[in-house]
Amino acid sequence: MTELYIFDCDGVIIDSGEDIAEAVNETFRHFGYWPVPTEKIISFIGNGARTLIIRALKFSTKNHFDESKTEKLAEIIDWYIQYYYAHPIVKTRLYAGIKNFLRVLKEKNKKVAMLTNKPEKIARKILEQLDVLQHFDFIVAPETTDDNGKKINQKPSPDGIQFALRKINEKYGISLAKENVIMIGDSKVDIQAGKSFGCKTVACRGGLGNTEELLSENADFCFSVASELEKFIDILSEDDREQTSMQKFALKNEVPIMQDESSGFICDYILKNNAKRILEIGTAIGYSSVKFAKLRDDIQVTTIEIDPERFAAAKRNFEAAGLSDRIEIIFGDALTEEIQGKFDVIFIDAAKAQYIKFFEKFKSNLSENGVIISDNLSFHGMVEDLSLTHNYSTIKLVKKIRKYIEFLKGNKDFETEFFKVGDGISVSKKNRQNKIKRL
Repeated sequence: MTELYIFDCDGVIIDSGEDIAEAVNETFRHFGYWPVPTEKIISFIGNGARTLIIRALKFSTKNHFDESKTEKLAEIIDWYIQYYYAHPIVKTRLYAGIKNFLRVLKEKNKKVAMLTNKPEKIARKILEQLDVLQHFDFIVAPETTDDNGKKINQKPSPDGIQFALRKINEKYGISLAKENVIMIGDSKVDIQAGKSFGCKTVACRGGLGNTEELLSENADFCFSVASELEKFIDILSEDDREQTSMQKFALKNEVPIMQDESSGFICDYILKNNAKRILEIGTAIGYSSVKFAKLRDDIQVTTIEIDPERFAAAKRNFEAAGLSDRIEIIFGDALTEEIQGKFDVIFIDAAKAQYIKFFEKFKSNLSENGVIISDNLSFHGMVEDLSLTHNYSTIKLVKKIRKYIEFLKGNKDFETEFFKVGDGISVSKKNRQNKIKRL
């Protein structure tokens, strides 16, 4: 089971490329070198300040810079670090969902460390100003020394992971081993370090590192950004041998599945209210459908999925679970497919931007005392705090979720309760007062 999450910094926790590039070019202007294009400097990030400056200097001077002039090089690097330390957060931001992901990890009593090639004083300053430093139990940086005063070898060496693990064990009086560790990074050296150490690895292809090189390292798991791993904390907390084939498939293929808190809440509702017919909008690979159907032998689930590959995977999973007779899966677009019958629970967990349309379309399918349950209404905490993301498309999506929440609050035909469970859940029941008035 995974208990220690180790993160790289740049390209995983923070999107810092433009500020680093500005600091490099300001340094070059000070020393009389030609500036380097921002995207080129960003491509040089990942192996520490010294390597970054050397690569950029060689590009600026068309390979005429002599790195054997150590005193000059040291002066340039020192000036860069001092300038960057004074201007660390001009454009730098946390990646979408990271703040909430770190918060959830601590709530679940996971240990969190950082293994970075970034100077520690700069990393700490940035993390503190972005209000996430408190979530980290330990930081290993280029200047970190072992108990004998020797500097820890930088990535791709596994020494930093080993040292972080030892210090975490000492700090908390625990005995975690390599099988309890996961290394999360956006560059090949992060994955190489993790594989050399023998722990699980996660590649973040939306970071600053070279994506082609990153993917060539064949990390155990791959996501666009690190916060997508939040959906799988509960699965990773299980013993590898106890993970189901569906869970392993979801992890490997980036298929989001419900958090245990969310699915547990819905399962409790189904049991307490003796719900027998369930309609699920958005099957994915069938993880929640199987959980619902297994609650009681008299439960029937109808579920719809628009993606052909996920539809096929879900169908296989239903057959493997021996539930094909109690789970009907429909391949199609939920907004155009006509589904007959009444349902005690309608569960909406499909395209977030279409939640209002789903609600309006399927409310007529509710049984007399049925409810509509909607998931992901917090969206990694961004619905409550939009400053957690600066991605345009994500901001648009979050605004649509907010609009849905306002729709629910203002819908006089339904009474809606909101629960801070998992990633945010709502339960909408028909407003009986309105029905009485109409009668």
